[in-house]
Amino acid sequence: MICAKPTRMKHLLNVLLIAVVTVYLPPEAFSAQSIAREQVKNYELRPQAAIKVEQVNFAAVIGRYQSGPGSLLTVSNPFENAAVNYQVADGQRVSPGDVIATIYGPSVEHFFHRLETLQEQYEVATRQYQTKKKLYQSNAIAADAWQTFLTDYLKLSDAMHEVSVIQERVRQTAEQSAELIATESGTWRISNQSATLGALLMSSRLALVAEVPVSQAPYVTQIATGGYELDVIMRDQTARNGFVKIWSMAPQNTNWVVGQTFNVVPSAIVNNAYKVPASAIATLGNNTVVFVIKSNDIVAVSVELLSLSGDHYFVTSVEPLTTLATHSVAALKMLADAEEGQ
Repeated sequence: MICAKPTRMKHLLNVLLIAVVTVYLPPEAFSAQSIAREQVKNYELRPQAAIKVEQVNFAAVIGRYQSGPGSLLTVSNPFENAAVNYQVADGQRVSPGDVIATIYGPSVEHFFHRLETLQEQYEVATRQYQTKKKLYQSNAIAADAWQTFLTDYLKLSDAMHEVSVIQERVRQTAEQSAELIATESGTWRISNQSATLGALLMSSRLALVAEVPVSQAPYVTQIATGGYELDVIMRDQTARNGFVKIWSMAPQNTNWVVGQTFNVVPSAIVNNAYKVPASAIATLGNNTVVFVIKSNDIVAVSVELLSLSGDHYFVTSVEPLTTLATHSVAALKMLADAEEGQ
């Protein structure tokens, strides 16, 4: 289910891959309201400096360690009616070179004999390809004959590729026996389908996946957890219940378990962003503002709220933020409203 209006979602999808963004979109035209310092000379303003930041942290969400796109390496079974003795249990972690299973039967001998024959055929066909290509380029053979040869050559090439891929994972130990070898680190999953020996959930393709609000999804560039800061590598293009999944590549050499959950903090690189005390925030009309203290007056400056962190807000502002009033803000708001009404 897509939980946003079509036009809004179309806009969202257009910016999903932006890594460094400016998120300030003024809600409406805002005319800055000024208050003379003389009017508030007896007010306790408790000035504090706005802190300019490059990276904004959003509220923590739950992340899950799981398979990412293309993480499952399925191993075809070329051995018809062969006996398979697994040395690795379903869900067990393996490293490159580990023996996953031993395979017995006449089909093992047949497979490696076929591989040897295919290799010889492919070598001959490759030499023919170079010769026939030169003949075709010099118009010594007809186009139809060249096309027929190319079709047969491509079929042979595809067949050679299929058995070569299997050969990388299967090592012959005797005429009628072979071993299935792990080609990289991962978690082995035994298959109940006769067409496959199983599948390797590759460690290098596992990802930390989190769901963030639709409004934040285009901007989040990193998620942090347990001392790791992980770059976002992908975002889903649809939203569910107001949230979008973001994917970060998991760190190497961790002892995380597939399905394990974490508290993660999404963050984004944002232009013109500041960290300001929550007590400095007020509203004027439909605008969120802070009151910037200057030498002769106090000016209400429009800001956009990004996230709350403890007793501070992350905000963006078109105008530079310097020293802010953090006390008597309600009184300043009344004076600004009065100035606007005059």
